Amino acid sequence: MSSARSPVLPVSSRLRPTLIATCVAVIGVLLLATYLQRMEAEISGGPKQGVLVVLRALAPGEQIKHTDLAEREIPQAYVTRRSISAADRQRVTGLRVASNLQAQDPLFWSDLVDPGEEQRKLSGLVQPGRRAFVVQASGRSAHLAEPGDRVDVVATFTQQENSEHRVSAVLLQNVLVLGRGSSPQNGAAAATDGRDLALSVTLSQAQVLAAAAERGTFSVALRSPEDVNVQDGVADVNSRIFAEADKRAAAVGGAPGPARLSALPNR
Repeated sequence: MSSARSPVLPVSSRLRPTLIATCVAVIGVLLLATYLQRMEAEISGGPKQGVLVVLRALAPGEQIKHTDLAEREIPQAYVTRRSISAADRQRVTGLRVASNLQAQDPLFWSDLVDPGEEQRKLSGLVQPGRRAFVVQASGRSAHLAEPGDRVDVVATFTQQENSEHRVSAVLLQNVLVLGRGSSPQNGAAAATDGRDLALSVTLSQAQVLAAAAERGTFSVALRSPEDVNVQDGVADVNSRIFAEADKRAAAVGGAPGPARLSALPNR
């Protein structure tokens, strides 16, 4: 009597359980990896986002330059509505800060002065009968003037008959500074040798300044808060006098008084 033979299964049927088990294992590994990545992202605060930070200490009223800003990536969970995205770098360049900032501090929208609000504040400082006139003062002495200080305004221009010589004239004395800002150059933040100063002047004085601006450049001399005297008959100075010792000495006049060094700003 012959024994019954077991049926032989096809190869595909024999491998099917192995393939199914392998697929299930791969899917399980992928699901576990996805879960771990999600958990890691949640624990770390989510994907990172670029925000702006300042590279140097800024005082209230200072204008932000392009080189003062840098990008830092932080988890999305720590980005607030006040944070400034790195994509807004051009929008904040040229604005002023309203609070003290230290190097590497994040820059928030609440740290900035609204240009419209700043303009309203400036107009509120103008006394009835006066005007706020902005001059671009050259020279580093312009950086010494702060709002509330008083300055003398000097204009320097080239003579029409001789372009080799320049004339310096005192236009205004004891003028109140209402505000200040960096002078723009070619659409960028201004160089360190110039500054825009908003001066409190009469309407006729504004006409004089506007006419002088077409002819030459402005400089300012900072006055003592205790000195409100106006000197009459201040003569213009021609650059030709520097070639003649006697005229140069006469233009300089008497010896100046001592400077109060303790009052000089540390800049």
